[in-house]
Amino acid sequence: MRYVSCRDNQGGVAEESACAHLPKPPAREVCLVVACGQWKVLEWSSCSVTCGQGKTTREVLCVNFSDQEVNTNECDAEDRPATEQDCAMSQCLSSSSVSRPSSPDTSTRGNLPTDQSHQWRTGPWGACSSTCAGGFQRRVVVCQDENGYPANNCEDRNRPNEQRTCESGPCPQWVYGNWGECTKTCGGGIKTRQVVCHRPNGEQFSDLSCEIHDKPPDQEQCNTHLCPSSPHWSTDQWSSCSASCGRGFKSRRVSCVNGSGRSIPEESCHRLSSKPSKQKRCKGGQCPKWKTGSWGECSASCGDGLQRREVFCQVGERRSPLETGCPHRSRPPSSQSCRVADCPSRYRWREGDWQMCSKSCGSGHRRRALRCVDYNQQEVHEMYCVNQIRPPDIENCNTHACEIIWITGEWTKCSVSCGQGYRQRLISCSEVHVENDNYEYGHQSLSNCPGTPPESYMPCDLGPCSPPPEWRAGTWGPCSASCGDGVMERTVQCVGGESNRCSGDAMPSTTKVCSNPSCHLPSSCLDIQSTNGPIQDSEHFLSVQGKALKIYCAGMQTDTPQEYITLATGEKENFSEIFGFRLNDPTQCPANGSRREDCDCRRDYTAAGITTFSKVRIDLRRMHIISESVTLAHTHKAASKVGTFQGFGRLK
Repeated sequence: MRYVSCRDNQGGVAEESACAHLPKPPAREVCLVVACGQWKVLEWSSCSVTCGQGKTTREVLCVNFSDQEVNTNECDAEDRPATEQDCAMSQCLSSSSVSRPSSPDTSTRGNLPTDQSHQWRTGPWGACSSTCAGGFQRRVVVCQDENGYPANNCEDRNRPNEQRTCESGPCPQWVYGNWGECTKTCGGGIKTRQVVCHRPNGEQFSDLSCEIHDKPPDQEQCNTHLCPSSPHWSTDQWSSCSASCGRGFKSRRVSCVNGSGRSIPEESCHRLSSKPSKQKRCKGGQCPKWKTGSWGECSASCGDGLQRREVFCQVGERRSPLETGCPHRSRPPSSQSCRVADCPSRYRWREGDWQMCSKSCGSGHRRRALRCVDYNQQEVHEMYCVNQIRPPDIENCNTHACEIIWITGEWTKCSVSCGQGYRQRLISCSEVHVENDNYEYGHQSLSNCPGTPPESYMPCDLGPCSPPPEWRAGTWGPCSASCGDGVMERTVQCVGGESNRCSGDAMPSTTKVCSNPSCHLPSSCLDIQSTNGPIQDSEHFLSVQGKALKIYCAGMQTDTPQEYITLATGEKENFSEIFGFRLNDPTQCPANGSRREDCDCRRDYTAAGITTFSKVRIDLRRMHIISESVTLAHTHKAASKVGTFQGFGRLK
């Protein structure tokens, strides 16, 4: 189990909501109890012989989780690695002066001096037994003959050391910072501090590298006194700094509470004391910034070259190796072009004399000829001087001002076609250049001209204006119908000017609908037959939903008269047609009602024909057109023209 808390950039404890966007590390984890120590093997020593069969050894240590050597009882004896193994070198050569491996005690070897036939040989030093505060390391020391076989005739006084002390630096210690602010001003809060395990040089380690039982507490209770019973200000813990580097601010919630800690209106606390601040400044550490070194020497002693400098990103007091943190857009350049001096050349530019100035005043210009010459002053092509700085061949001259005068333009037409208006003209201040009896003008600021500027506006009067044209409407005429709905008309004229000067959008209407509700109209053709008896079929006015409509009455000499509407567009637009041709390929012509007979089709549809309508039957009670009725329609069989089925046209 471990303590998990949300920390700000300064190491202070923050609210868990500030770390809501980060995954919370687990506070508990399953652990397995195993042996306290573990075996650690060092490197194998060199083979005990230089030829033939020999032995090689190594050290096996029992260490804890901090890599410190402990008693071998702490490690599992059954898993102890081997400390010795066979090794084979190249085959030994037989010689009369050297003993064979099978008889190491020959007389020849015995006759050799002791310091030549037997000598001490050492293996490499093993790892230090401690990672800090001093330890020891070991190595293998053996006595061998000239063939690498074990011997016991080496001098003890020359025996090398098998063990020596080693220093790995001081051990890490617990270091803690200052206590942070208390989470509450009264009633018992918590304050925290940062506790870390590191060496005096600042190198930080995990908590397991320090003595865990000696770890100082990183939190404790504070402000345990009781809160006042009267209303008082309550403050939450400061939030993390808003800036990870540079200056930022911290914020907290401030509320007015009563003795039980419940929030009450802030007016209850204003009379007691001033409200604590809700925000304060903070510093989030040094921001990363670009640092540059001084420019190096130019790569060329003459002509165009390149010089470089070091550019690196500094975060606090250290460099960022990958330049992370600093904005790449503002990275200073690490190289620039340079030119110490012009390289000597056998070619150079030769300047001619300046010509006369193009103007005597008011900023003119003059030119001179440039020629590329060699060291004999002979002119050559310009390409030989392309690497030389070209002198200017044009410059300004006679820049003093000429005579400055006012210049006026023509008056414009009067701004109105009648009545009072104005005319205007352009005025400008110009300097006059006199060159060879020709006048040239250059624009100047109006403030440079002497005297009062000429008038740019003048009044104009084109006489009184005629009255504006307007629409005038006459009185309405009589209603066109003596009963029911009708139309009234009136005369509308444009007066006071030309008739085409009046606005068409504002023209009053010349007609309007009128009605005379005092009359009584029949509501069906049957009512007319009941009043007048059997009569000829003709048009009659009927009252349809309170309006007088002209209806054609058919079958007036039968017991069932029928109502029809006469179609204003006639039979040309009101017809039903079934085309007698059928397309072999329906994706080809004709299409969209075109009437062509040069298509790939066959004429074999017997039901073809066209029916035209001049009148259509209507059901006045349901206000519904009865399209199936063809009593007053004309049907023509075998339509000979290409067409498509079409419904009724407009009904008026």
